[in-house]
Amino acid sequence: MSRSKPTTRVGAALKIASQDQLHLDWSYQGLKPDELQAFAAKRLPADFDKLRAQLIKGEFHNLTQQRTVSHVLSRSRHNVVKAGNGRNRFNEIVRLLRSGNWQGATGKVIKDVVNIGVGGSDLGPMMGSFALREFADDSSLHNLKVHFVSSMDGGQLHAVLPIVDPETTLFVICSKSFTTADTFANVDTVMEWVEPALTHEQWLEKHVIGVSANNQAMADFGIPPAQQLSFADSVGGRFSLWSSVGLAIALTIGSHQFSVMLAGAAAMDDHFLSEPLENNIPLLLALTGLYNREERGINNLAVLPYDGRLRYLPNYLQQLDMESNGKQANYRGEPIDYPTGPIIWGGFGPNGQHAFFQHLHQGFDAFAADFVAVLHRKAPGFAPAVQDALREQQRLAVANALAHRRLMWTGSDPATDGMQEGEATHHYVGNHPSNLLFVDELNPRSFGALIAAYEHKVFTQGVVWQINSFDQPGVELGKKIATRIHEVIDGDREEQFDDSTDAIIRRML
Repeated sequence: MSRSKPTTRVGAALKIASQDQLHLDWSYQGLKPDELQAFAAKRLPADFDKLRAQLIKGEFHNLTQQRTVSHVLSRSRHNVVKAGNGRNRFNEIVRLLRSGNWQGATGKVIKDVVNIGVGGSDLGPMMGSFALREFADDSSLHNLKVHFVSSMDGGQLHAVLPIVDPETTLFVICSKSFTTADTFANVDTVMEWVEPALTHEQWLEKHVIGVSANNQAMADFGIPPAQQLSFADSVGGRFSLWSSVGLAIALTIGSHQFSVMLAGAAAMDDHFLSEPLENNIPLLLALTGLYNREERGINNLAVLPYDGRLRYLPNYLQQLDMESNGKQANYRGEPIDYPTGPIIWGGFGPNGQHAFFQHLHQGFDAFAADFVAVLHRKAPGFAPAVQDALREQQRLAVANALAHRRLMWTGSDPATDGMQEGEATHHYVGNHPSNLLFVDELNPRSFGALIAAYEHKVFTQGVVWQINSFDQPGVELGKKIATRIHEVIDGDREEQFDDSTDAIIRRML
């Protein structure tokens, strides 16, 4: 059994939607504009315009948790990031740390910041910091290093702690609930590590910032009010990098560039709200994804960024999409019998070519793909010859993205690709639909637009599937069982589970 070749060849009608920073080429989706319009008329709910406007205004209702959805307001031109005590401490904290004017308990300047979080408190800040670090404001000559720790097994702490100094390191404890077990397992270890150098009171006073929606928990932990940064409970963790959760990004690039990132996302909000379907990037992402999931039965989407600065994008989108739309019940709590969100996977495109692209081109399984490319790179700060070399490398990456994307859709053609007719080992199947998202340059504004576009895609698909994209009940039961197992391992509980689980527990006792 084999897939048929697509009838639409590479020379078919070009289909590109554009916003001031971000562009979407959906030419290889195998759909004509009128076909997509008809599909949209069939699948978008009658009140979609109303629901979309509610989202942008921060009024969309999260029915299962009985609260509004307000992450868009975090980047609104009319909102600012505020501290838990009501004062705008975010920018002041960033200024003090990046200028070298934040001293630790022993009078030494803070040189390292460690962000301790997991999920939305780690993936977004880490992705943004890594992608945008070359755009740091020049206003600070202080070389502040930002590190990220998320794994409950302590592996990342094991790597970070030997290269930092308790007297010159500040820890950002980032947790929406301020009770996350993974995060506080790392915090407990940090407190043991700090103890020979600082008292607990000194550490809290000068070396800790809390970021949470739970102000009382931060206060109970002992974090001074001026070092508590809060965000609204109506901001979902995986949508929170625009809020005070983005502190690590701002510490990496500065408050001004952080505000530029917010402005880029806000511009995409306007685009999503006002542009017609044929030029609406989030809507096109959502509808082509819906078509591939429902009409073609494709259950997975490969995210393939062709710029090393975006290498964490697939990891981030896994949580954004799969935790939002991987549901088997609608927002009324009723079971559903139709597929919802696809499996999101992928990796850095140039490396993937030497790993999993073999399966993509010649394997049996169907997939859809989002290629993400950056067309130009200025590379300031290097000698002209090095700038030219880096620009040439960028062109090489884009050429590879275009080549592989074309081949995944058209398949191989003996007449043009130099392959022998009937030579099965060199046959490329093709017929894999894809999008190409591209920006002229990666910068804080275009990055903000890109991430906001994906947020709105997830929202749109959730509305169509009648599910709540803003809760995650599927992660709760595993946490509860893990707590019981942990108590058995520590000798605080007696319980049997099953032969396999019990055997592993016995090996640990």
